[in-house]
Amino acid sequence: MKEQTLTEKLLLRKVSEPILSGSEYFRIPIDLVLGHDATIALLIDRFKKAGQHIWDPARCFFAADHFAPPSTPERADILNRYLSFVKEESVPEDLLYRGISHQLLVEDRRCQPGMVICGADSHTVMAGALGCFAAGMGSTDIMAILLTGKVILSIPKSIRVRLTGKMPSCLFGKDIALEIIRRIGEGGALDHALEYHDHTEMGISIDSRFTISNMSVEAGATNGVFVPDETLKHYLERRDASAQGGGLSVGAGFEAIWLQPDAGADYAQHLNINVEEVPPLVALPGNLSRIVPISEVEPRPVQQVFVGSCAGGRVEDLAITARLLRNRRVAPGVRLVVTPASQTVYYQCLRNGIFEVLAEAGALITNSSCGACGGIDKGLIGAGEVCLSTSNRNFRGRMGSPDGLIYLASPLVAAAAAIFGRLVDPRPLLEEAGIHNFHSDPWPSRLGVAGGSL
Repeated sequence: MKEQTLTEKLLLRKVSEPILSGSEYFRIPIDLVLGHDATIALLIDRFKKAGQHIWDPARCFFAADHFAPPSTPERADILNRYLSFVKEESVPEDLLYRGISHQLLVEDRRCQPGMVICGADSHTVMAGALGCFAAGMGSTDIMAILLTGKVILSIPKSIRVRLTGKMPSCLFGKDIALEIIRRIGEGGALDHALEYHDHTEMGISIDSRFTISNMSVEAGATNGVFVPDETLKHYLERRDASAQGGGLSVGAGFEAIWLQPDAGADYAQHLNINVEEVPPLVALPGNLSRIVPISEVEPRPVQQVFVGSCAGGRVEDLAITARLLRNRRVAPGVRLVVTPASQTVYYQCLRNGIFEVLAEAGALITNSSCGACGGIDKGLIGAGEVCLSTSNRNFRGRMGSPDGLIYLASPLVAAAAAIFGRLVDPRPLLEEAGIHNFHSDPWPSRLGVAGGSL
C-alpha cells in the first residue's frame, strides 16, 4: 500500500473500494453532520418529500446561530421552521443559541480526531484543527447525508504546509492564514487539502489553529487539517475533562482515532513558512487577492472595528484586544463591536475580566452569533463606511452596504484601529504596553481585575 497523506488516511480508513471499479469516487460513512438555521432551512421541504427520517439524529450537530435572535419577521419564520424540523426529527437541541456552530463543534466532546465531518456551511473546515476531515457541502449533498449517513467524495491531493520559528507577540493565526493565501493565491488550493505541520517553538495556540483551519476554504481548499500533536492532546484533555460528570453523554462511535501522515506521502506542493518572518498582514477590501503588510497600508479612518466570528472571536482574540484597550477608550466616532464565538467564550471573558476591560473602553458586546460577519444584524456597515474585521470574508456587501469597505486582519491590528480610529501598525502599541510574550500567557491572572497594572 502506498504512503498516504493525512487526508487520504482519514477518508480511506473507512472504505476499501471506490463506488465503481476504476472510479475516483468513494462512498464514505460520516461521523457527524453539522447544520444551522440558515442552511438546513433550505432543504426541509425537499427532505420531507423524500418520505424518510434522518438516518441517525445523534450524529446531527445542529445549531441556531444565524438568526439568533431573529432581526426580522421573515427570519423568525425561517428559524421557527428549522426548530420545528429539529424537534420532529429528534435531533439533539443542546446546541441551540449556544454560539456559532463551528466553534461549538470544536468545543464538543463528540468532535474527535480521526472523524469525517461534513457540514452545511463552508467554514466547517475549521474542525480540521482537531485532526479530522471536515468539509462544507451544498444542501443537496447534506440532504443525501441526512438520509443515508454517507457522502460521495474523491480524495483530494494535499499541499503540505510546514510552520517553523517562534510566534512573536505581534502574530496571530489570521496572519498565518493570510500569508498562506498570499503565497499560493486566492483559490490556490482549489480541490486540494491543506495539511498543516506545526514545528514552531512551543507550538501554535489552538485558538490560532482554529483560525488557520477556518481560513483554509478561503484559499479554495476542500479541507484544512493539522497533524495531531501535543498541543492538540493538551487541548482535548482540558476540553473533555471539563465535560466529565455532566452535560451530554457521549456513547460508542465517537472515539478518537489518532492518525499521522506517512513520511513518504506524495504532496502536490510544499510550503515552508517561518512565522518569525511574517509581519502583521491586512487583506484589502473586495477579496483576498490583495494581502499586504499593515506597514504598507494607507492610514485610512475606520468607522467600525469588528472583533468576532468563527475566525476571530475566541479568548485569544478578545484577550489581545482587551490588553491593548486597557485603561484606554475606543476612538471617538468608532464602533467597536465584539462578538464572542460561543457562550463558552462569553462566560470565560465574563469570569476573567476581559469583558469588563472592553466594556469600560466603550466596546459594544453582543451575544454569540453570525450577525455582523454574515451581514445579518448587530454590526452592519453603511454606504461609505470602512470596517476593520477579524472575520474571514470581505467581498462587497458581506457586512451590509455594497458601498462599504471591509479590511481583514488580526485582532491585534483591529485593536490598534479601534484605539486610533484608523488603520495603523500595532507593533508600537505592544512595546508601549510591555507585551513581549503574549502567546505564552495571553491573559495573566493579575489582569483579572480592571484597573490593575499590565
